Amino acid sequence: MSAIYNPHSRQRLKRLNTRQRKKTRVGEYCELGFHLLAELNSVSDEQADALLDAWLDLVDAKGISFGGHYDGHGKLEGVAFPVAAIKIDEALRSELLAWLQARSEVKSLEAGELIDLWHKR
Repeated sequence: MSAIYNPHSRQRLKRLNTRQRKKTRVGEYCELGFHLLAELNSVSDEQADALLDAWLDLVDAKGISFGGHYDGHGKLEGVAFPVAAIKIDEALRSELLAWLQARSEVKSLEAGELIDLWHKR
């Protein structure tokens, strides 16, 4: 195997059939997601729970999922990722981040760009 390997190279995708592309999650079956880190203002446990419940309800309503954790000291960190046929695109990423930034409980928010969750690029 060469030192530089691109699972999404045009040459590789041409030789894979639909089943192979789906199984290896490349081409049209690529799954994108993004990492985020939110720091909360000093809030009570009840306020933090309400924010987390609202966040997870929003994520569920969009048909995606969020895996991560809240450390109990004001930091929420995790990855938003697709579920089933739903795809995460830049518009959905921006919508979710705007929702978090608009919340008074959120002091700061850092979010990564969309990345291929199965293959390093």
